[in-house]
Amino acid sequence: MGDTLFGQSGTQNFDEGGESAFASSYHLTKLDTNVQSEPIKVAAYVRVSTLSDEQEDSLENQTSHYSRLIRSNPDWKMTSIYSDHGKSGTVASSRSGFNQMMRHALEGKIDLILCKSVSRFARNVLDTLDTVRMLKEHGKRVIFEKEDIDTGNMQSEFILTMMAAVAQEESRSISENVKWAYKKRLERGEARFHRILGYVQEGSRKWVVQEEEAKIVKEAFELCLQEKSPAEIARIFIQKGFKTTKGNKEWSGLAIREILKNNNYIGEILGQKMYTEDHLSHKSIRNNGEKKQYLIEKNHKPIIDKQTFKTAQLMLKKRAKPNRTRVKKQYPLSSRITCGKCGGNLQRFECRGVVTWRCGKRTKSKELCVMEGIREETILTVMGAALGNKYEAMKGEAPTSRIIQKMVKEIKYVNSKSDIEYNQLRVDLENILHEENNAIINGADEQLEELKVRRIYIEAEIKEKEKWWKLLDADFSYRMNVLEKLESSSLINITLDMLLEEIKNIEYLRAWVVRVKALSPILFSITWVTGEEIEVELLEGDDYL
Repeated sequence: MGDTLFGQSGTQNFDEGGESAFASSYHLTKLDTNVQSEPIKVAAYVRVSTLSDEQEDSLENQTSHYSRLIRSNPDWKMTSIYSDHGKSGTVASSRSGFNQMMRHALEGKIDLILCKSVSRFARNVLDTLDTVRMLKEHGKRVIFEKEDIDTGNMQSEFILTMMAAVAQEESRSISENVKWAYKKRLERGEARFHRILGYVQEGSRKWVVQEEEAKIVKEAFELCLQEKSPAEIARIFIQKGFKTTKGNKEWSGLAIREILKNNNYIGEILGQKMYTEDHLSHKSIRNNGEKKQYLIEKNHKPIIDKQTFKTAQLMLKKRAKPNRTRVKKQYPLSSRITCGKCGGNLQRFECRGVVTWRCGKRTKSKELCVMEGIREETILTVMGAALGNKYEAMKGEAPTSRIIQKMVKEIKYVNSKSDIEYNQLRVDLENILHEENNAIINGADEQLEELKVRRIYIEAEIKEKEKWWKLLDADFSYRMNVLEKLESSSLINITLDMLLEEIKNIEYLRAWVVRVKALSPILFSITWVTGEEIEVELLEGDDYL
């Protein structure tokens, strides 16, 4: 590594004093006002677009660089390093680290954001400009190191617009080059291998038939010709214990349909079945003649003969239903109820006005899960009863206003607690990265190995906690809405009984309840926003049944 602190995606060279040109250039930077009474709260945003080892190294190097840079400036106070792994810069909504940073900036926790380049920040001109303008309206700055742009300077906006446009064009150009190279390979009859049931790659040999899996493929086609539907075939495969390429026994009608429609099984490759709409959305669209397709015949050994395949297509076409585009709806409890029997997610079904949540695996086959369906009203009753019990214990000990104050304090604490945990782990990681850099420079191999073990442990802890933080972030709007209600004048004269009735509303429940695990149709485990878990059992004769 030596004196280079950036990996493949760029380099940052240091002078004799150990600081970069960027560091010395901005070493005494203030907010372009008179002397500040408090240090500037500084954060950095780093991103890599792939999850390759080289890119991961680049991410670590950027993190280490900005950590040292911020800490070396006496006028700056380190807040956090925000990062996204393997996320595209063209779509801001898919970057959790970026979104968390924006929220913290607008909450006043950040004054200045450092970023390696405009293209690392975003490759969409509108996103870049809208984000920078929003930050400027709240008195926040962004400094882009590579382009030497400080958004605190009003004259920078034109330059920023140009740089953002260049970054977006670069993204488009890269996308076009990738597409061009892909088409040229197809024109030469070179097909890329991708793992599917029945075929494996052995060294340089591609599309090698895996006999045990090939038997499953053949049986799928045989059952199709016996007029079995894909869903029926999936249930048969589950009952027989057949394994997918991922090694599990969970089959679906959709997976079977994909097998039956795949012409790879007759030794052919049809190139460009799907195409990307544009380089900004990255949305894949099925190619129905809009783009040229390439058929490579006799590419590899077939598993199914052409006549069987053709007959199967006719059978599928006969069963096909009109294509109806359905927009997937999100409900307050979507993705928050899990099955305590198999670990799957419960899915929402509505029939004649009655909403039931059923285990996704159970709906495929009773062989996969034994959990019965649960009515939504039962789940809401459990959540409401648990939340009511949480505060009803204070009845008679404190006035309702004090209970409301406690609820407000609890919600606000949750919002800050996750940030504190994240920042502490990030600081620990940055310190180890800094020590690792020193160990590399000094050739301390034994110390380096010990530091690596510590770093891997902290990275694993961050990765595990990130799942929880993402759940909390997704519920942020629920907590903010509840805070607004609790702090409004409308609850001044409310009684405790009225309050307990009020919090049975789904908005309140979702502000406090992060997860519900159905252990049985009458026994549930509830996880609060504080991380505590309680079990609630519905017994015959309970008041809330």
